[in-house]
Amino acid sequence: MHTWGDGFPYFDDVSKAADEIGQFCRRWGRLGAYTKEKYGTCRVHIQGMGYLSLFSLTHPGYVYSRYPKWLWSADIYYIGPFLRKTIGRPMYKYQCFIYRLAYKRALKKYPNIREEILCCADFDELLKDL
Repeated sequence: MHTWGDGFPYFDDVSKAADEIGQFCRRWGRLGAYTKEKYGTCRVHIQGMGYLSLFSLTHPGYVYSRYPKWLWSADIYYIGPFLRKTIGRPMYKYQCFIYRLAYKRALKKYPNIREEILCCADFDELLKDL
């Protein structure tokens, strides 16, 4: 953990790494990701890992519905459960793969801040041996 006065020169790199991880997870893994740099550490908060619905596939990271009320209700009661039963497990494995790949790409691009990227990961069990 760092503060602005301790001479740590890589605050911008940490912020860029967090944003790149979050954007990669949203784009390719359909995972809602909220990112920030705090105390010189990379904070990527993933929402929706393993949860599957039509809305989570079309609008990852959004909280409020962009659908008409009838489609929102259909997604909650019919489409979401159907998707979770049919492609839920393969999609979860794919999302885990994308999450790991996002961190691997960030570590390759920013090797000088490895500890700052990995210290606050949500699913650190997926990031073993990176």
